[in-house]
Formats: sequence, C-alpha cells, structure tokens
Amino acid sequence: MKNTFLPISVLLFTTLLMYMGAGQQGILVPVRAGLEGFSPLTIGLFGTAYALGFIAGCYLIPVSLRRVGHIRTYGVVASIAAVGILLHGLLVHAEVWFVLRFAAGFSIAGAAMIIESWLNSRVSNETRGSVFSVYMIVYLFAVTSGQMSLVAFDPMMLDLFAVSAILFTLALIPTSLTKLPAPEVPARVELNLKHLFKLSPVGAAGAFMVGMANGSFGTLGPVYAQETGFDTSGVALFMSLALVAGALAQWPFGKLSDQIDRRIVIGSVGALGSVAGLAIVLFGAPGVVTLGLVSLFGVAAFSLYGLSVAHANDHAESSDFIMVSGGLLVLFGIGSAVGPLVSAALSMVMTSSGVFAFTAAMHGALALFAFYRMSQRDAVPDEEKDDFVGFARPTSPEAAVLDPRGDEHMEAKNDGDGPRV
Repeated sequence: MKNTFLPISVLLFTTLLMYMGAGQQGILVPVRAGLEGFSPLTIGLFGTAYALGFIAGCYLIPVSLRRVGHIRTYGVVASIAAVGILLHGLLVHAEVWFVLRFAAGFSIAGAAMIIESWLNSRVSNETRGSVFSVYMIVYLFAVTSGQMSLVAFDPMMLDLFAVSAILFTLALIPTSLTKLPAPEVPARVELNLKHLFKLSPVGAAGAFMVGMANGSFGTLGPVYAQETGFDTSGVALFMSLALVAGALAQWPFGKLSDQIDRRIVIGSVGALGSVAGLAIVLFGAPGVVTLGLVSLFGVAAFSLYGLSVAHANDHAESSDFIMVSGGLLVLFGIGSAVGPLVSAALSMVMTSSGVFAFTAAMHGALALFAFYRMSQRDAVPDEEKDDFVGFARPTSPEAAVLDPRGDEHMEAKNDGDGPRV
C-alpha cells in the first residue's frame, strides 16, 4: 500500500489544496452576491457561466496539454483560478463576475483533468480501485472543509477571496517540483447525444436532470439559506450537510442497485429528492428541521449522478466506457448551465424557495421517467452489470479512466486492441 500511494502523494496533496480553494469560492461567490444585492437571475447567470467554462475546459485543455505539457498548463489554470478569485473581491460588478465565473469553471475543470490524468498514469489495474477511493475521499474532505471555512471570515471582506487564491497558488508548488513523468495527453470529450439516449435513456436523462438540479442548488442554495435567516456559519453548514449526506448515502443506494433493477433505485431516490425539495419549500425556516431536510435532499441529489452513470454503463461495451462517462459529464454540465437560469427565474416569482421547487420538479420528472422506462425495456441481467462506483459530483472526463470499472478498457488499450478514447 505504501508503494502505491507514496509516489502519488504529491498529486493527492495538490488535489487537497485545489479543491479546498474550489469549495471556498463555490460557496463564497453566491453568498457575497446575495449580500451585494444581486438579483436571483444575475446569480443564476453566474452559475451558468461557471458551467459553460467547465464544459469549455473539458474540450480545450487537452489542446494546451499537447502544446506545452502538463506542468505549464497546470501553472496557467491555477494562476487563472487564483487571479480570478481575487478579482471577485476587488471588482464587484455583475458583468465582471460573469467573465470570472467562466474563467473559474474553465480553470477548475482543467486542473482536475490534469491531476486525474497524472494519477491515471501512476496506477495499475490492481491499484486503480483503492487510488480512486482515496482520491474521492480527499476531494470530499477538501470541498467540505473549504465550504466550512466560510464561518471563519466575513464574506464582505477580501480575506476569504485571498485565502482561496493562496490555496490555488500553493497548489502550484507540488506539481512544479514533482519528478513524476508527464502522463499521456487525455483526449477531448466526445458527445454523441443520439448514441447516449439510444444506449441508455434513463442514464442520459439522469445526467442532464441531475445537472439541472445540482447546478441550481450549488448556485442558489446559499442564497436561499441566507434569505431564510441562516447566519454565515449556518449557510456553510446547510451546504456542507447536503454534500456529505449524499456522498455517504450513495454507497448503500449503489450496492442496492447492483442487486436489483437500477431504475427502481433511480426512481425511488428521485422521488425522495422531490419530496425533500417540496418539504423545504413548505417548511423551511432557520433551525434543525431545515438542516435535516437539506440533508435528506442531499441524500438524493448527490446519489443520482453515480446511479445514472452506472445504469448507462450497464448497457455499454467495455470499450465505450470512457466515451459514455465523458458524454454523461458533458450532459451534466449542460444541465448545470441551464438549471440555474430556470430556477432563478422561478425564485423571482416565488422567493428564494423557488430553487427547491425547481429541484423537486427535476427529481420528480426523473423518477417518473425511470419508472416509465421499466415498462419499455427489460432490466439488465445481474451478471452483465458493472459494479457501482460512487461520484458525489463529476470532476473531469479523466475520472472515468481512473474509475476501476475502466479496467477492461485499459487492458484493451494496453493489448493494442483499441485506442484510448
């Protein structure tokens, strides 16, 4: 085990620093935007800009890697992230923030792709599962601790913007000094909507609808908590509880879905998310009840993406695993771009609780669609299923390569049976 993790410890430390900074800015920007009096629609546009930048990064970062390599490209994206978050605190203008959120999405997608491709180059099929698990634990801890750091600083001051920039800057040091050889350049993501929907209608619809719901929650959830009456520490706890609850709950849901028709689990979890969202709309108020309800919401919201990916890959050939997972990530990103705008418009009609009315509609629609599809197509036989692997949130297309379910694909690549997708 020591021989497995010691060579990649520098990459895991970089992951920790990077996602702590990402977690900080992810909650700080909508909180500060709410305090500055930006409208829900404007804040929704910030979420859309971030998602569009994320998609752009998935497509364009491989081009930079081919031209200048991993270390230089990582230096560029980390610098963009650090400068961008500082400019948020110095230039509080909606038009500027829209550009900065696009840059943030681009740089974080690029940084994740670089780190994950580096990790992929350092693992074998035998160690991929354990490395993937540790990577996801580091990711979850970093994002959660980054969100909770909001309690230590006044969001109206420059301090937390500066701390986030420091973390992104520090993340440059390990990668700049590493002796690890540069990995193979990842390919750009391919998106074939017709193929994905034909292959797995529930998987494709799930990735898109979960993107709609989770993008809305990530962008406008902090604003809802603010306007409901939570103080700064309450807002941080509100958002963190949802993520942690979902990350923990996806494992029992996933293991259950390995044993029965996954569409039953997807439909049931979607229904749970819909009920939780409606309950927040009806009963939300500062206190333990709302924190409990948002935890229940997170149980569903942050479990559904992993279930959707697993269901889609049950229908895919092993050689298509990476392409399918990358396409689903882009569908998630498209949903994350559209969702904040729709939920923001709804929030302007029915106050900030509109975000949870929207997530309830998305989760409910996914549940109905999953149950409907059960009448249209037989379940995948148990012996043909891939084992469930959890994703609280998608990070980059390279996570699909690190995913232990990609073993057969990697073996095919190593045997010369097919190119890396």
